[in-house]
Amino acid sequence: MQCDTVKYQDLEWCDGDINLPGIRGIVRAIAKRDILKWPTLPRTALTDMAVLATYSGDFILAAGAVWKNVGVIVDKSPVESKSQGVRPSKSFLNTATLLHPGTGEAATGFARQANNDDMVYIVQQKDGKFRVLGNEMYQTDTTFDQKLGGAATDEMGTTFTVSVTDVCPAPFYIGEIVTADGIINAAA
Repeated sequence: MQCDTVKYQDLEWCDGDINLPGIRGIVRAIAKRDILKWPTLPRTALTDMAVLATYSGDFILAAGAVWKNVGVIVDKSPVESKSQGVRPSKSFLNTATLLHPGTGEAATGFARQANNDDMVYIVQQKDGKFRVLGNEMYQTDTTFDQKLGGAATDEMGTTFTVSVTDVCPAPFYIGEIVTADGIINAAA
């Protein structure tokens, strides 16, 4: 047995570097059953720790399937990853609270359908990098809360609360994202 495959690297930070919190205003969503082949995460990294957190390859989708766009209010849509469990079986709980401003028929229909479905989501950080919530091993739970408001200044919208166990904190994705509007090259 050889246990020297884990190689740590320095985690440096320079004062003055910019660290922009949050995600951009479009989240991509797809039902897991529409993913025919998943990109892969390596089990070990011998030279670069960044590869441990980055999917290699593309999502291969079923014929006619595309990632759906969901507009969100970025200042009210945090994404988090937390360690869970006990050694040697620890994992991460990746969560997102995604506030979509709409409460109309389409938002309500999406909520009705995805409420009992296994979905996968791709969010884009402010710096342009893409992260994935959902994986082959564990089911993604999406719950919904819809507020119509009461007073003129009340909040209104449909909140998606996404949670999924994973082996990695919301892995990075640098492959293609096939949408109805064309293909997004996440690496670019």
